[in-house]
Amino acid sequence: MSQVLSPMGEALHFLKLTSVFYCKSQILGNHGVAIPEIPGTSMFHIVTEGHCQLECNHQTYHLEPGDFIFLPKGQGHLFKYDEDSKVQNLFDIYREQISPSYETLFLGDSGLKTTILCGVIRLDHPSADLIIDAMPEVIHIQSSKAPYSSWMNQTVRLIAEEAEQTQLGGETVLTRLADVMVIQALRHWINHQQDEQSGWLSALRDARIGKSLALIHKHPEIAWTLELLGKEIGMSRTAFANRFSELVGEPMLQYLTKWRINIAKMKLRDGEKVTLDFVEQLGYKSESAFRRTFKKLTGQNISEYLENTKAQWQLD
Repeated sequence: MSQVLSPMGEALHFLKLTSVFYCKSQILGNHGVAIPEIPGTSMFHIVTEGHCQLECNHQTYHLEPGDFIFLPKGQGHLFKYDEDSKVQNLFDIYREQISPSYETLFLGDSGLKTTILCGVIRLDHPSADLIIDAMPEVIHIQSSKAPYSSWMNQTVRLIAEEAEQTQLGGETVLTRLADVMVIQALRHWINHQQDEQSGWLSALRDARIGKSLALIHKHPEIAWTLELLGKEIGMSRTAFANRFSELVGEPMLQYLTKWRINIAKMKLRDGEKVTLDFVEQLGYKSESAFRRTFKKLTGQNISEYLENTKAQWQLD
């Protein structure tokens, strides 16, 4: 068996960030914007100038220049200048489309200016869903607080400079910098908020169970059994089965099947076709066996899944 990388490192390594759209918002005076829930996505805001407050699920977060706020589960929220702000729905406000995935929004005609880069993204990999499920609804990283300040301030400074200029390809640079900001924030939260983490993230840090998860993730094509995987990590079948279920929250074979099908869903969304090679890479000996398992776990056949996914990810 080849050497396995750090389980946590692999979880982050395989994250694939897909940009849905970005919007640079410049708000003058006492206005606010309501962002509706967008299922299947994560959202973030980076304040590059001025200040505002964000409200989500009856909690208020005060944002200053350089602050980054991340909503992993894509829930609805609003940001505004203060408590008396006139709030309008995002999709009722005129937005200028600069590119297929980049817009600008201008609101208000006088008063103090607040500039915010807003983003809607998808983190596409089975590990992404598990990481997001383990996260709180809102992550607020304040630029003024160590140890965030160094990398955050540098990245936000570059974002602010790009946001203030109109250059060829500027939106591409801006969105790529925002992508870096998101991955940095995820990595920092995972590495520094261990007391808030349980379940799958906690299991990744366990010396033996973390190694077993990494083996499953790296080699889903292997016909893993409790005996085989227990031997790889130096545990008896019974001890391994009990410890895995205790930390991960489900039996190993159930986790293995779900992981394989989630990998398949990602590949299908990327346009791959179901062939014998496709299913063998996921540990299935035939297309029919794979299709039966896919239907059992998702409740849909493959064509239904792709059609429903396309509809769900279509933004107004």
